[in-house]
Amino acid sequence: MGLVDRAKTLRSRAVDKLLPQRFVFHHVPKCGGTSVGRALRKRYILSQATVTPESSFRAFETFTGRSDREQMLIDVLGLREQMMLYHLYEDVRGVSLHVGFSEAAHAEFSDRYKFVTILRDPVARFVSHYNWSFNKPKAHGRIEEDFDTFLGTERAKRVGATFVEYYCGRPSQMDICSSAAVERAIANLAHFSVIGDLANLQGFERGIAKELGVKVKIRHENKNTADRKVVSLAGLSESVRAKVEALCAPDLAVWQAAQDKIAK
Repeated sequence: MGLVDRAKTLRSRAVDKLLPQRFVFHHVPKCGGTSVGRALRKRYILSQATVTPESSFRAFETFTGRSDREQMLIDVLGLREQMMLYHLYEDVRGVSLHVGFSEAAHAEFSDRYKFVTILRDPVARFVSHYNWSFNKPKAHGRIEEDFDTFLGTERAKRVGATFVEYYCGRPSQMDICSSAAVERAIANLAHFSVIGDLANLQGFERGIAKELGVKVKIRHENKNTADRKVVSLAGLSESVRAKVEALCAPDLAVWQAAQDKIAK
C-alpha cells in the first residue's frame, strides 16, 4: 500500500471513529439555516460539504443557457438534489444545503443518514424572505416589487408555500399550494430525525445532541441589518397581515402539523 493509500485509510478510520452518524441538513430559506449549517459543519470538519444557492443557480443558468429566472428558481432545486445525492454517494458525513426532501435520497440512504431541518413561524419567515431579497439587483433570488405589489404576484404564492415546496418531495406538475402537496409535505416530516424551531434553538441543540451525538452552539448569523428591514412584521396593518396569512396558508398548515415533532 502506497503512502497516499495509507493516509486515506487512516483518515477514513478517524472519520469513522469521530463522526459515526451521518446527516443531511435541509436548509429552508430564512429559517436560521445558515447558522445551523455552519455550526454543524464545524463539528464535522473532517467530512462535510455544502451547496450555496447563488453558485448553484449560476451553474444551472450557465449550463442550460436559460434566462427565465422565475421558473429557474424552481427548476434549480432538481440540480441541488442531484448535488446532494452526489455527496451522499461520496459518503460525506455532514451535508448542508438548500434542498427539498428527496424521496430518492431517503430510500437509498436512510439506513445511514439522519435528516435534519428547522422551521419558523411562516408569516415571520415570509416577511424575512422579502426583506432579504428585496432590491438586490445582482442576486438570483431578488425581488423587485414593493411589498404591496409583491403580494399580488405568483412568486409571493410560492414564498408562502416554501415549506410545502421543500418537504413535499417535488412530484412533477404538483401545485405546491394544493391540499395534496400540503399533505405530502406533512407526511414527509415524519422522515426527519430532528426538526427545530428558530424560536427555540436550545431545544434544537438538544435534539441534535441526542440524534447525532454531537454538541453544537448555534449562533445568529446572516441576519438582516436594520437598513435591510424594508417591512416590519409588527408594523403590518390588519388588512396586509391578513393577505400575508392567506398566502402563507399552505405553510401554516405544515407549521401547525409539525408542532408535536419539533425538538423541545
